[in-house]
Amino acid sequence: MKSNLLLLFCLVFFCKVNGQNNLTTFGIQYKPIIPSSYFNSSHFQEEINFFTFNLKPGYSYSLGMLLRQKVNQTFSIESGINYIQRNYSLSIDNIQIDNDETFFGLRSYELPIQLLTYVQIKELWYLNVAFGLSYNIQTSDILSYGNISDNFIQNTYRKTGSYIALLANLGIEYRSSESGYYYFGTSLHRPWTELGRIYPEYKDNNANFNNVDFKDKYYLELIGSFVTLDFRYFFGE
Repeated sequence: MKSNLLLLFCLVFFCKVNGQNNLTTFGIQYKPIIPSSYFNSSHFQEEINFFTFNLKPGYSYSLGMLLRQKVNQTFSIESGINYIQRNYSLSIDNIQIDNDETFFGLRSYELPIQLLTYVQIKELWYLNVAFGLSYNIQTSDILSYGNISDNFIQNTYRKTGSYIALLANLGIEYRSSESGYYYFGTSLHRPWTELGRIYPEYKDNNANFNNVDFKDKYYLELIGSFVTLDFRYFFGE
């Protein structure tokens, strides 16, 4: 049902692009996510009860479609739809067990809206700055097992099925009426709250971790902030 609504959203705005002469431009984008500990990107290590857990972001990305509605010579409004794939690894270390690691991914759909302002710095070249919000839909909770043994398990539970994030963007753009617009920049995606909680578990004949009532379980917070490099192309007018 959610996928159908997102598809309908794209079709409606695509029709709007064709219906408004030179006022709206349509584009596509690809944004690799930069693993960084400076923006609370869920990269940390913790030790509890002689177990050490190391959570690391893996190669992740966002891709999608953009619509830019011109307001005047200085401002535009941007919206669209993006698919976000965030990948993580979680390792466990303890002297009584074989060290293990599990890999898992968090998928979501993003509906952004931003106010964009741009300044022409030379012929055909523009500096762009944008701020806004996005509504994000998380697809499901996540269960994964260790690479070495099924005794190591991680369960990631979403805090909610959706969340709001703050967006900020800075970039440079080359505009040609014949070949389109080429954009390169960087963006910050910062949720207002954590996305969910990761509950690691381990159980065998030698060691036992987190095998307690759910309310007493140890967990890692999944913050979900990230920074991207942005590659965009807008079709010519």
